[in-house]
Amino acid sequence: MVAAGILVLIAALYVGPLQKELHLRSELSAGRNRVSILEKQNRRLHEVEAQLHTKAEIVRFARACGWIFPNEQAYVVKGLTARSCR
Repeated sequence: MVAAGILVLIAALYVGPLQKELHLRSELSAGRNRVSILEKQNRRLHEVEAQLHTKAEIVRFARACGWIFPNEQAYVVKGLTARSCR
């Protein structure tokens, strides 16, 4: 009877740390997934940032804002949906 009681006591002492271990593994997995997502987003933003240093992308951005080059004639077309400048 005493041996069974000791085994139950030992098992009870393992429950708390085992639950903490499982919880930490779950948090670690979630953290790794979050890091993976953020690394992908970071790579994408670096690609976008690199594109913004090209003349073609600068001109595209400026045109989207309605800017024109010197000596160009601007025309206003009504009835189109408005596009906002970033």
